[in-house]
Amino acid sequence: MGATMATLPPPTRALVRPALLLSLLSLACNTPPPPTTPDPPQITIGVTESNVVGKSVKLSLTVSGCDQVQGLEVLDNNTVIKRVTASANPTPVELGISEVEGAFKRGIAANLSLTARVTCSDGRTNISAAQPATFFPVEDVVEPVDANSPVVTTYFAAEGSGAGTAFIGCGRKGNLSILYKVLKSNPTSPQELEMPIPCDETTTVTDRRPAGTGWRWVWTRDQGAFAIDKDFKITSVTLKTPDFVTVAPDGNAFVCDNQSIQLTLPTVPTGGSNVKWAYEPLELPGQLIGEPLVRTGGSTSNTVVVPLASTITSPSGDKVNLQVGVIEYSTGDWKNTYDIDSLPSSQTGPVAFDPSGTVLYVTTQGDKAANVKACDIGASSTASLCTAGSTSRLWISADLTGSMAALIPYNNGTRLAALTTNRFWFLDTKNGPTVGRGPVNKEQQPITPNGTLLTRFAQPGPPPPSAYSGSFYLFNSSASTTANPFPFPVEIVATDLAENGELFRYQIPGGSLYGALDDSGALWMRVGPRLVKPYAPDWYRTRR
Repeated sequence: MGATMATLPPPTRALVRPALLLSLLSLACNTPPPPTTPDPPQITIGVTESNVVGKSVKLSLTVSGCDQVQGLEVLDNNTVIKRVTASANPTPVELGISEVEGAFKRGIAANLSLTARVTCSDGRTNISAAQPATFFPVEDVVEPVDANSPVVTTYFAAEGSGAGTAFIGCGRKGNLSILYKVLKSNPTSPQELEMPIPCDETTTVTDRRPAGTGWRWVWTRDQGAFAIDKDFKITSVTLKTPDFVTVAPDGNAFVCDNQSIQLTLPTVPTGGSNVKWAYEPLELPGQLIGEPLVRTGGSTSNTVVVPLASTITSPSGDKVNLQVGVIEYSTGDWKNTYDIDSLPSSQTGPVAFDPSGTVLYVTTQGDKAANVKACDIGASSTASLCTAGSTSRLWISADLTGSMAALIPYNNGTRLAALTTNRFWFLDTKNGPTVGRGPVNKEQQPITPNGTLLTRFAQPGPPPPSAYSGSFYLFNSSASTTANPFPFPVEIVATDLAENGELFRYQIPGGSLYGALDDSGALWMRVGPRLVKPYAPDWYRTRR
């Protein structure tokens, strides 16, 4: 018989088991990968305008990486100031004044550091990079037709109030100089009046005298002056070339250079001249160093005081004698001359009369600081210069750091702004020690312009009984250069009361600004091409 062959089991059974075992062993020796974590959502915040003068700051929030947005938040300096419902992508957001009031505690204008936080429906969240924004809140904004068509002229005067406010200023129209009157209620249709003198950066529109019914004078340095009445018509013209023009309470104008004075009528008498009286060069006993002032009260009423200086040359150094001349207002007759002080020529500085015309404020300038003294005009029957121990000197200030640029009495003469080129000091003229009278500035520290800016214009607050008669506005610009002798202001700094310190500060990037008070005492500002009305001073103070 042949050998019997062994029967083998089906090969699949013997081979399957080792394969299965290897498979299971493989799974047991390798940790499964962790579940994938989704990336965080992304959010960006866009600031429509990074420097805002208005009523709100407009933003946009753009989100990616969320199937569904559960919430959006806007933060300023890491504090949530607004929660937003995602309505679109990007989602528009508007921050109103009440939502950024916390930032006003740091200063006005508010410097914001804005971020946005997104939260997805699955709980993922992220926060954006920060975007800066500057916000100066104002009560009213008049937008221009376009960026090249400003609502008002570069410089202007304001009259009326509220919706009836009008703005008067000059500009060029081709080769013509035009005086414009722009109504707040209809800014696109201004009245136009061709000027008999050129309009340039020195052209000034004065306040109306008498208030409400009288005349304004429009003058350009070294060119001439003219009067306009309440109906916006020219009523008088002089081509005498002024260094400055001052308007008397009755509307007559003192048209002056440093050697002469001409009192000019705002209307021309039939067949007569508009010059009431004049002192021509060499007829004054000295050079005119400040604005004439008409005295209107007491025994000195109907007289004009004029500040004068004459230089005395000597081997030991030149000296300047300061005097006050008194002129009869109605006739121009010279009444008297009072000696006030004698100073080295290097120590002279600005002077100014108090509103009564009985006190002259005199600057004595040192190397790094100046003093201001109050001199009673004609206080003694004997000759008495305004020096230590004399009856003429009422008080003298402490050292005020800086080079004095202007002295400006305000608040019915109870305060004196002593403005250096880059420091703003305020003095109480009625109270304080007679020697070393310190400033009433908060913590006796000056208000200063930003960086290298210098004082360009000053605007005192309205007179009493206004609640804001203690306010003061300063407009600052870069320094004058040969190429740009009259730079435009780029910054405003305000105080509601010197003792309170700074109220608000705003600087425009890449443009210019200016401001004037209307008949109610409210401030209006041109900011770039826009016209804006800031809130009353106490609105800002309560939010500081």
